[in-house]
Amino acid sequence: MKKFVFELEDILKVREFEQQKAEAELQEALKNEKEIQNQIEHLALRLVDSKKSIKNSKNLYEISSANQFVLFVNAKTEELLNQMAQLKLITEEKKKKLQLCMQKTDSLKNLKDIKFAEYKKEYYKKEDEVIDDIVTTRF
Repeated sequence: MKKFVFELEDILKVREFEQQKAEAELQEALKNEKEIQNQIEHLALRLVDSKKSIKNSKNLYEISSANQFVLFVNAKTEELLNQMAQLKLITEEKKKKLQLCMQKTDSLKNLKDIKFAEYKKEYYKKEDEVIDDIVTTRF
């Protein structure tokens, strides 16, 4: 009997490739989100350090520069939060795309499994027929 061949194997390979590509895109989007989050946390730590350093200071220049730094941190944090919101939207799109790719790939894999099970059933049936023929011809 001939070897098992899944007619849609090429399509399955393309869908698996698309799924891998979608996974890579999602990882990239999550990495970008994490970088922005790290920048926000770094700014927050620097702000805390700045406030600690001027806590008991009576130098007007230090206090003024610390206030300027606070204004800078607030503006930069606002900008980073806007970027984070945009990246979250992109990440959600990438997740949906990956989910769709996974569904398409899984449906083809399930179809392949069903076809293979049918092939095995037919293969064993033919094998039994051949064995029966051999046994009946001897007697």
